[in-house]
Amino acid sequence: MSRRRWAVLLGLGGALAAPVAATAYYGEGATIVSASLERGEQGDDASQFAAVASGGRHVVFQTRARNFFADDDPDPPGQYRVGGLFRRDLQTGALTLVADGDFREEGSNALLIRGAQNPSVSADGRYVAFSTAQKLVPADTNGNIDVYVRDMAVPTRDAGAFELVSAKSGGSVPATYAPRDPSFSGRDPGSEVSRGAAISADGAKVVFRTIELASDLPAEPGTTTPGNQVFVRDRTARTTTLVTRTTGSGQPASGAQGPAGISGDGSTVVWTGRNAPAQTRFIGGENTDPDAFFYLWRRVADGPTAPTRRITGVSDPDDPACPPGAQVAFDQSSTGPCYGPLTEPDALRANINSLLPAMDFSGRKVAFLTGSGPRPDASTGPGLDLFTTDMSPGLTRKASTRELTREGVIGDAEASSPIESLTMSSDGRRLALTTTRTTFVSSALRFTGQRRPAATVRDLYVVDLPSRTIERATRAYTGGDTDGDVFNDPTLSSDGGRIGFVSIAGNLFFGDANERSDAFSVLRQPEPAPEPRQPPPAPAPGANREEDLGTGETPELDVGVRRRRDGNVELSVAAPAVGALKAVARGRVGVRRGRRGKVRAISTKLVRARKAGRVRIVLKPVRRYRRELGRRKRLAARVTVTFVASKGGRRVTGSRRVTFRAVKKKRRSTR
Repeated sequence: MSRRRWAVLLGLGGALAAPVAATAYYGEGATIVSASLERGEQGDDASQFAAVASGGRHVVFQTRARNFFADDDPDPPGQYRVGGLFRRDLQTGALTLVADGDFREEGSNALLIRGAQNPSVSADGRYVAFSTAQKLVPADTNGNIDVYVRDMAVPTRDAGAFELVSAKSGGSVPATYAPRDPSFSGRDPGSEVSRGAAISADGAKVVFRTIELASDLPAEPGTTTPGNQVFVRDRTARTTTLVTRTTGSGQPASGAQGPAGISGDGSTVVWTGRNAPAQTRFIGGENTDPDAFFYLWRRVADGPTAPTRRITGVSDPDDPACPPGAQVAFDQSSTGPCYGPLTEPDALRANINSLLPAMDFSGRKVAFLTGSGPRPDASTGPGLDLFTTDMSPGLTRKASTRELTREGVIGDAEASSPIESLTMSSDGRRLALTTTRTTFVSSALRFTGQRRPAATVRDLYVVDLPSRTIERATRAYTGGDTDGDVFNDPTLSSDGGRIGFVSIAGNLFFGDANERSDAFSVLRQPEPAPEPRQPPPAPAPGANREEDLGTGETPELDVGVRRRRDGNVELSVAAPAVGALKAVARGRVGVRRGRRGKVRAISTKLVRARKAGRVRIVLKPVRRYRRELGRRKRLAARVTVTFVASKGGRRVTGSRRVTFRAVKKKRRSTR
C-alpha cells in the first residue's frame, strides 16, 4: 500500500471520529495514535498502552512496533530494538521517540536489556516518566531497572534529555540495590512506576516504588531500606522522600507490592499494598493480617508526620465517635460509629493486588474498585464494582463513600462481569472504566446511548459524576459495535474530553489493516443529527453476484462477485462518488478435526474510487493463510465492503459471501 494512500485513509479515520451536532457524547470511531502520518504507516506490531496528557494535546504510547524509528537512527550492530515509547502530537501529527524499547540479540532473539515501559506524561506533554534498565545518564551504573524522566524539549540523543529519578536525595547518585541472580542481567529489579499515574501535572514530582530488593534509599549513609517501598522524587528540590512509613516511628514499612500513583498537584500519593496495620490505625476486632492488601492514601505535602489512611474498608477510624481502643465484632450487617462503608475488607471477595484507586487533581476525591458490597447489604456478589469517596478532613468513610455500580445475578455476564480498570479526570468530573458488562443494574447511574447486545467484548465506558450517567465511548467508525477488546488502563485529559486507550478492534477507523492492537484517542463531540437514508444505487446490468448473507435485505452498496481462475475473488463495487473503498473478507481459519477455528481477516484491500461508477477489487488470501487454503482446498468468507466519500464522510456498506479456492499448479512437460 502506498504511503500517500495510507495518509488519505489515516486522515479519514481521524475525521470520522469527529461528528458535529447538538449534545455532547463520544462519537463513532476513534483517531489512531500509533501511526506515522509522515510515512503513512500503522505500527507493524502491537501497542500496549496510551497515556494522554491532561492538557489533551499529546499522547505517549508504548509499542513493540519497529517502523517508527527515524531513518538515521539504526539499530546497534547485531541487535534490534523492540519498539519503545513514542509521543504523538495530536495537533500537528508529529511522532517523536521518547525512549527505546527492549534490546534483543539478532538470531537468538535473547533479551539483552529491558527497555522503556509504563509511561506517564505531564499536562503539557513535555515530561514523560518511565522505567528502563538502559543506562540513559552517565551516573547510572547500578545495572538495575531505574526510573527516568524525559524532557521532550531536548532532542533524544542530546545531553540533558534524560534525568534519573530513582536517585538518592540531594543529587543524582543512583540507588544501589541488593545483588540479584546474575542470570537477570539487563533486567534486574530495582525501581518501577505505575503507568499513567506516576507524574504530577507540572512534571515536578514522580512517585515510584522499589521492587523486591533492598536499597540504600533514602540517603542516610550506611542505611539499608527493605524492598517494596514507595518514594516521591521532587525534581526541582532533588529530594527523594519515603512515603511508606510505620505509625509513630516513621521507619520504612515495606509492603508496597501493588501500583502507586500521585495526584495532579503532587500533594497526595495512593497505593495498593500490604502491611497496612503497621502504617495506619486499625480498630480492635479487625483482621490485622499483614499479608492482606488495602488501598492506602497519604498527603505527603503535609510533611513527614502526615498520617497514612485507608480510603475505604470494613471499619471507620475517621469517625470521631469511634473511640481509641474500641473493640468491635465485625460482621457484615451491623452498623455504628466504628463500622465502615463496606461489609468486608477491601480485598476479601476480589483480588485488588494490581488495581490502583484514581484521584482528582487535589487527591481529595478518589474512585476505587472492590468486590465488597456496601454495609449493611451482604447480598452482593464477588465481582468488582465502582465506588467513590472524599478524603477531605472531617469526613467519615461512611458519609463520603458512594456506590455507583452493582453487579447483577451471578452468572449473568451482561450484568455481573467485573469492572476491570478505572481512571479519573483531574477535574474530578468523569471516570473512564473498562468492562465486558453491558447492563448496569444500580439506579445510581443512568445509562445513555446504545448498548452492546451481548457481553462478549471489553468496552470503554465513561461516567459523568455530576449528571450521574454512564455511556459507552467505543463504537465502530460505522456506528456499530467494535470487533475487539479495549485494553485495561485508559487515561483521561483534565476534563475527560479526550481518552487515550489501546484496542485490538479492527473497525475503530477506516483503513485499519495491521491486525494488531493499536493506540487510539477519542474526543468528546457534539452528537450528530441523523442523516437521511440514501437509496442504494441501481445494480449494473448483468452483474455476476453470489448469494447475499444475513437477513436477505439488499445492502446499500452494490457489490458484485466474480470467481477467478487463479482461485482469488474479484469484486465489482458501484462507488456512488469519489472516495475510499475498504474490502475485508473474514472467514474461519485454524479448522481441524475437533476444532472450529477462529474467525480472522483472510484478505484486506484498500482502493480509491476516483469517480462514481464501478471499481474492480481483487482479493487474495494473505500469506499466513495460503498454506491452510492449500490444505483445505477452499476458504469460505464473508466480504464486507465499506465506502467513505471524500466530501462529507458519507459511509455506505455492502457484504457478500465469497470462496477462495486452491488452484493446482500445472506441471511442466519433460518432453
